[in-house]
Amino acid sequence: MSSVRANLCRLPLLVLMGAMPALAVPPASDPALADTSGCTALINIVQESLRGELEVPCAEPNREACEAKNGQIRAMLEIVEQRRQRKADECETLAQVNRLLRTLPPKG
Repeated sequence: MSSVRANLCRLPLLVLMGAMPALAVPPASDPALADTSGCTALINIVQESLRGELEVPCAEPNREACEAKNGQIRAMLEIVEQRRQRKADECETLAQVNRLLRTLPPKG
């Protein structure tokens, strides 16, 4: 009976030891989770679109609002460049840019 009790006492330890390799593997080791190429492609598209917005000259009567919007766009483009220089996660950058895009005034 004592050998059974000793084995039962070791059971949680054995379970934990068996689970350790799974716990030790970081999520980034999964290539599907580490692939940010889709996010990178979307950021590139957003950058191109924002640069196109800056090429349109601001005209009266909404010149002041247009220039304010262009300032926000320049700031967004700068944020993307800074994050890329720091090699920040592209998907996190995309999420941040998405939040910032929602703060822009509507077109029109």
